[in-house]
Amino acid sequence: MGIKEAIQQSKFSSEHHKAIVNILFTANWLDTKIKEVLNPFGITHIHFNILRILAGAKERPLSANEIKEVMVFKGSDVTRLIDRLILKGLVERVTCPENRRKVNISISAQGLTLLKKVNKQMDVYFKKQFSNKLTADQAESLSSFLDMLREG
Repeated sequence: MGIKEAIQQSKFSSEHHKAIVNILFTANWLDTKIKEVLNPFGITHIHFNILRILAGAKERPLSANEIKEVMVFKGSDVTRLIDRLILKGLVERVTCPENRRKVNISISAQGLTLLKKVNKQMDVYFKKQFSNKLTADQAESLSSFLDMLREG
């Protein structure tokens, strides 16, 4: 279904306006679908983002600021989100021995186990939603177009 039908709007002021509305509509749609995949695991898409960042850091713990720098959702309260992940046993917070003011955050064994399960479900979803609809070249072009939009 095209964007005109999806939002029941017959006219846009320009093709650029139509594209912007389509990007926003699709981002919201994708956000909803990802939440549906993550719900059974008891985490949000922002928690998932933090777990992936920590897992990607390998054995090296990160500070809250280092996590925030690379998050997809920049406006998030990282400290509060990390507190929730600690309560779930998915991450660990340890005071840095060299600098007592710095707090090191790392993913726990339980967090890694959960992340593996979530990643499997996300792979299934993305293959169904994207690999079956876009070729690798089309996905690369789409990504390049989106990158162009964000350039200063």
